[in-house]
Amino acid sequence: MMDHYMEWKGWEGKAFGQLDPEDTLYFPKELRACGVGSLQGLKVGEVGFGNGAFAAWVRQRGGQWVGREVNPELRQRAATAGFQVVGEGEPFSSCFGAGQLDLLVAFDVLEHLDLDAIRAFLLEVKEALRPGGTFLFRVPSGDSPFSGVFFRGDCTHRTLLGSNAVRQLALEAGLEVRQIRPPVQPFSGLEPLRLLRRAVVRSVQVVVFGFIRSLLMAQPSAVVSPNMLVVLRKG
Repeated sequence: MMDHYMEWKGWEGKAFGQLDPEDTLYFPKELRACGVGSLQGLKVGEVGFGNGAFAAWVRQRGGQWVGREVNPELRQRAATAGFQVVGEGEPFSSCFGAGQLDLLVAFDVLEHLDLDAIRAFLLEVKEALRPGGTFLFRVPSGDSPFSGVFFRGDCTHRTLLGSNAVRQLALEAGLEVRQIRPPVQPFSGLEPLRLLRRAVVRSVQVVVFGFIRSLLMAQPSAVVSPNMLVVLRKG
């Protein structure tokens, strides 16, 4: 099943750790928006690292990256490429010690877990982060009528989280909610046609999303975009 999943995702072995132009635009802009500046010397953990794009970007920026991935083939690819990995179910403390990570990320991962597993994982996040450390994750937005193409487009997805559910889970885990918002959309550096398309789409989204939040849902803080970006902090 895992081999078929990698084939479906297009994760070829020879492409492990390669950054496409969108990655090089997205990662720095998203991290800056989350309040994370330079990665130089930071201890960075990633859960569900896929084909290693973020790992490669962190290494380029001088961070100390370690990843955990359920798929043994992807773990082997990472190790072969010189990245540090931990085994499935192994805590990040096995690499750096408890409470040592500056940053932990999970892009498009938590939706693959059931609710009990998410609760357990958030407790692990709190244990792994240093005081003041940051956990950021991206999931399909349970607030949004536009998230279905992402959530129901993958048979391995289990849990759709809305923003209020995220606040509830963070409170249970003892983590501070810093941001719940749409992911960033880079504009600078895009090719002209792509820039034009993104600008048009963004303009329409501002109007439509605002109308849905304020008038139809009466929840101004709802994340109506297809995906939701969450930033939690360990106090």
